[in-house]
Amino acid sequence: MPPLSFGAGVNAGKLDRRITIRRQGPPVDDGYTTLPGVMGDYCTRWASWKAANGRETFENQGNEAKAAGSFWVRYDSQTKGIKTTDFVAFDGRIWNILDVQQIDRNKTVEIIVVAGD
Repeated sequence: MPPLSFGAGVNAGKLDRRITIRRQGPPVDDGYTTLPGVMGDYCTRWASWKAANGRETFENQGNEAKAAGSFWVRYDSQTKGIKTTDFVAFDGRIWNILDVQQIDRNKTVEIIVVAGD
């Protein structure tokens, strides 16, 4: 199946999921230790979702199912700045970003994710 294409004729109907990109703030040094910064919202966008094939990972002598897939958003000044250190908040879950790819000459951003829980 070819990747989704949001070329010149973007079909807004495919952008049916609302996602929020979350970013860790700068670390805070209190003089004794360095604490991670506060997690905040970077941007919120409409996205399309494509689930990946299921996979299982083996951890601690047991099976753990991992949800994975890709979110597709329109390219703009903020979505071009999404990093693999950011997170996606969607449908009550936090997703880890594995990769971010710009598609179709900077018309679309593909965010490849795996569930963080």
